[in-house]
Amino acid sequence: MTRDSPARHTPVLEGEGLVLRPWDAELVAQMARWGEYGFPYHAFDLGCLRDPARAAAELRERTAPGRHRHYVAVQAGQAVGRCSVNLEDEAGLYLWAVHVPPEHQGRGVARRMLAVLIRALEAEFPGRDFVLTSNTFAVRAHRAYLALGFRITETRWQVDREIAERLWRVTEAERAPLARHIRFHDGRWQVRAYVFRRAPGAPMDLAAAQPGGESGQRPQAPFAQ
Repeated sequence: MTRDSPARHTPVLEGEGLVLRPWDAELVAQMARWGEYGFPYHAFDLGCLRDPARAAAELRERTAPGRHRHYVAVQAGQAVGRCSVNLEDEAGLYLWAVHVPPEHQGRGVARRMLAVLIRALEAEFPGRDFVLTSNTFAVRAHRAYLALGFRITETRWQVDREIAERLWRVTEAERAPLARHIRFHDGRWQVRAYVFRRAPGAPMDLAAAQPGGESGQRPQAPFAQ
């Protein structure tokens, strides 16, 4: 990383009724109060931020200079979602930790948040593809990604550490909805995932992402990747 690397700074971004801000203590406190999904989406839950020591550690990590930029989407002063991007992944501009808590779903937050980020990054890094991975059971998330111009380019089995650890402890009933998406292979739990790729300038459909433009019912699965 050089002194002038663009990854060292996380600029504030605005658009689609949102402000994307770098993490700060105020936003961490808000995210600590977000609702949670639990298994199998527990890796995105932020209840850990209720512990002051953990909150301080996460804030340091999310604001440290480096290849990643970490954003919190804010609407009317309220934290409503978060996302991160790795600027130096060999595959492209790699989006990850895309998360909207249950109480803020149904308003197109994920789609609007990613649209703002993608537009800014396209202007800053012209010609680069966007890439993300998402477990195959996150069907609602996939609708958002496809509307933003992403396409599924690969299906793979991978080790998702958080899910693998919980699979040893959940009941058969809790595991059953994931039956088509998980396997025990070579002594490890694996999860089936899609690789999504978006070409520079791909069209985005935000018609259903405007506030009031969706059904208003909360999806059964969070926007996560």
